[in-house]
Amino acid sequence: MHTKAPRVTECVLSPRFYQLHSPLSNEALNATAIIGICIKNQANHIKPALASAMAQSIVQQGDGAVLILNDNSSDEWLAGIDEWLDDPRLIIVHALCGTAARARNALLDWVDAELPTATWVARLDADDKFARTNSVQEMLRETSGEPPLYLLGSNHLEEKGEILPDSNIADPSVLQNREPLVRFIDDFCSGRSRQELPSCNLILRTHSGIRYPDVKSAEDHWLVAELLMLKPEQGFVIPHPIYSVYSLDGGLTEQNRKSSQWSQQRHKLAAATKLWLQALNNPVKLLGVGQEGIVWQDQQVIWKRFYPHAMNDFEANRIQSLTTNTEGPLPSVSWNKSDDGTWCCQYPWFDSEPVPTFLPAETARQFLKRLHASGYVTSNIKRTNLRLTEGQLIYIDIGKDIVPLSPSRFLDAAARLYSITVLGQSDFELARRETTMRLHESLATLEGFNVFYRNLIEELFPHCIDVDESPILPLRDEPQVTLLIKSCPQDAGLLQDQVEHIVSQLSYPAAFAKKVLLIDPYTGPFLRQYAKGDLEQAQKIGLHLLAEEIIDDVWQAPADTDEIRDTYLRWFGRNDISSSHTSIFAPVFSQLWAFEQVNTPYVLQCDSDVLIGRRDLSHDYLADMIKALTKENVVCVGFNIPQPSTDLKPYHGNAGEFAPEVRCGLLHLPRLRALCPLHNTVDHDRFNLMWHRSVQQTTHPHCRSVRGGDHRSFYVHPMNTEKDKPGFPVWRDLISQGMEPDQQKGKWDLFPDTQWQYPIRDEPLIFLLKGRDTSIGKLRRSLASLKMQREQRFGLIVIDDGGSFANNWHLPLLLGTMKSRTTLIRRRERFGYIRNFKAAIGEICSNPESLIVTLDLDDALMSSDVVAKLYEAINSGADLINGGMFRPDKPFHLYIPNYQNPRHQGGANVWAHLRGFRKKLFDQLPSHYLEYQGDWVKDVTDYALMLPLSEMAKSPMFIDDLFCYYHQRYPYSKAKKSSQHAILSHLFSLPGAESTNAVVPALNATEGD
Repeated sequence: MHTKAPRVTECVLSPRFYQLHSPLSNEALNATAIIGICIKNQANHIKPALASAMAQSIVQQGDGAVLILNDNSSDEWLAGIDEWLDDPRLIIVHALCGTAARARNALLDWVDAELPTATWVARLDADDKFARTNSVQEMLRETSGEPPLYLLGSNHLEEKGEILPDSNIADPSVLQNREPLVRFIDDFCSGRSRQELPSCNLILRTHSGIRYPDVKSAEDHWLVAELLMLKPEQGFVIPHPIYSVYSLDGGLTEQNRKSSQWSQQRHKLAAATKLWLQALNNPVKLLGVGQEGIVWQDQQVIWKRFYPHAMNDFEANRIQSLTTNTEGPLPSVSWNKSDDGTWCCQYPWFDSEPVPTFLPAETARQFLKRLHASGYVTSNIKRTNLRLTEGQLIYIDIGKDIVPLSPSRFLDAAARLYSITVLGQSDFELARRETTMRLHESLATLEGFNVFYRNLIEELFPHCIDVDESPILPLRDEPQVTLLIKSCPQDAGLLQDQVEHIVSQLSYPAAFAKKVLLIDPYTGPFLRQYAKGDLEQAQKIGLHLLAEEIIDDVWQAPADTDEIRDTYLRWFGRNDISSSHTSIFAPVFSQLWAFEQVNTPYVLQCDSDVLIGRRDLSHDYLADMIKALTKENVVCVGFNIPQPSTDLKPYHGNAGEFAPEVRCGLLHLPRLRALCPLHNTVDHDRFNLMWHRSVQQTTHPHCRSVRGGDHRSFYVHPMNTEKDKPGFPVWRDLISQGMEPDQQKGKWDLFPDTQWQYPIRDEPLIFLLKGRDTSIGKLRRSLASLKMQREQRFGLIVIDDGGSFANNWHLPLLLGTMKSRTTLIRRRERFGYIRNFKAAIGEICSNPESLIVTLDLDDALMSSDVVAKLYEAINSGADLINGGMFRPDKPFHLYIPNYQNPRHQGGANVWAHLRGFRKKLFDQLPSHYLEYQGDWVKDVTDYALMLPLSEMAKSPMFIDDLFCYYHQRYPYSKAKKSSQHAILSHLFSLPGAESTNAVVPALNATEGD
């Protein structure tokens, strides 16, 4: 069973991968003339051609060598030439080229780079042969004096072994006179003449820069026509002696004649040369010709006129729309359509210079940054299409190769530019070629490009690497207040979570002078006891909280009876009681003892089981309470409870009206101590009242406990009977966010018998974000990437799956303005990927048409238009989407999905981020696709989900026109990879989900736990 996609032949941007068959000999290195033969699966023809080349007098005399460039042939052509394989005058180079034009250019480039003595390259096709043993030498004899750039000879025509009577004579009177030449080209291109341009009989001077145009057919005719029309004085046309014998039986010749390209290219060539002639007859400076048109300078304006076949109204309008009003690396171009229907464009001349062999990486980087900002890609990157002005590159090839930006096109342009500038490679080194090599493997051969491109992308999207890990610190210090959390051994089961919850909820925006956990060592019996007291466990938890710096100190009340009596004497005026608890086993001593240890004037004391609600974490509740506490005669300010109204409730309370809020309240310790001794009664050697009830009953006129405050901060007290219920962590999370149900409002005690529900989401687009203990920097990055979206019509479901309170308390703050459209779920125990998906989509999402898009909390969206593109997908009816993912550790991977049978193609990237699907599609997913060995799939869950969903989808869509998703992860261990491989093998073995007719709903989220 494949867990990786099988290798297939694809068109991939690739270098040529030159490889010498054997080391170069001295004879080869010293040759001045090279006979170049390109071969591609021509085993049946190469032997006569090579015999003809090796027999050339210039080779036999030691001045020449034969170079065979093998363009990735798959036949046994080498077996047919074994008699020459050891000849030092034969050079064999293997390369990956792809077309005849690219092979010829590869041969020319290789000679320029590797054979320093070579002066000439003489062409011979693999199915042709030389007419004479001295053909090359005779041609070169004509070059005495000023050496030309090219030589053009004549050829016989051979068919079925016989020389035909009509030879292809290179007539200077025709070929070196433009008007007769144009008529000649028109005649053979239209079929009126059998004689063609003798393009196969070309000898080029090395280092001339002359290269074949990158077309699939007639590339030699295009090149020779251009040389004869534009550079007639720089070449020699030599009619006799005959140079070669051109075979009409050759495989390539026959194949070309049967192709539509063969005919089309000739008609295009005829039309183009007529336009060249017009331009040459006009008083303008002709700058160049190409496959799309001609370029000339008229005073201070550069013009380009397109051939009729090369530009139509649609393309012209497309390019104009794409390039107008952008800051891209193009000159300022204007367009017009001539009366004859052909298109022209023009731009102001600017002072510039040609692009040299090498340029600094920064120059290439700046060009690519402007290119990305423009929203288009100039895909025909080569030196002749670029100019350098004031240190900046300008792209001047205005035409169809300007296309809308996409990650694959941008990578292509970046690689080509890096190749020709930073590495100084040939313009033709990189091209899209048929190969089984994958793109990332191909581009990895460009030295340094992986770092260059990764840095470029991260520079284009700086928010992806802007990981600010600085903690959210309190906005101010409150040196007058100590936080005192009161606990006892029966609280041990919830103590860790509750202390973290209370501290995280109360420590912002003001920081306490000190945070203390008080442990009452009394082990029972307890008032309303719900658990057995475990003092040892409580002590361990206290030390752990201290080590983790959740709290600043752990106080354990002493058990010494003398200390108890002395404390009671100070507070109640009698020292004959030594019991730490009341007659109904409520705590007294430990709290009074702790108050005496506090060295700040105020203490916010609370029970360890209270649930703190903060509708707005920026609300400075402590400042409000201190302000109320400092009013006349106030001893205690009770922490607010959930209010049914959002109106501010003034603090109020007369003397004796309210007891100090013992569960959660701010005490004025000096005023409280001033009330002592407090009245208390005794029953069976125990006090009857807790300290707060004694304060309430005091007859002191200057003692008030007040209640009220801002609704944004409150607490709820759970009854002991509710603390071990499965719903307790959910109640705590909802209360902490201020999401309590209406029935809870106005009540101190938790009201469990009502609908505790996370907010429902019904937006057309919902992002599902999940993580666990995600660092604050990555949380900032992920949420910032959502806030930067130009289109803000989306909802959020954010799940922290089993993370600590210290790492998730700040999520409401980080959400900012998105909080109102977010369902935040902070699970205390890990739920797992599949269960979270099922719960979120099944219980939180209510709209079957919603598109659910996943975004991991440690990842980020890249472009600010991702949401806009998702809405385009929604409006087009897509039921499943993928978007381009960028991984900095694998910068060349494009993760383009293939929705055709992905289960048998290693997943075919349907699993990759960005990914999303309609709720109704997920609701139809049979549950067994998400199961493995009797449980939910625990790893490679992206495959488990997306494989069947992509098979079920009727309208899947890939967003390929912008960078969507930044995904950063560390390498997996061998053990994890092995485990993943086993699960993948199982997933790939399942039948495709498209084959099922029954709609089997997925199991609910609690099954299989």
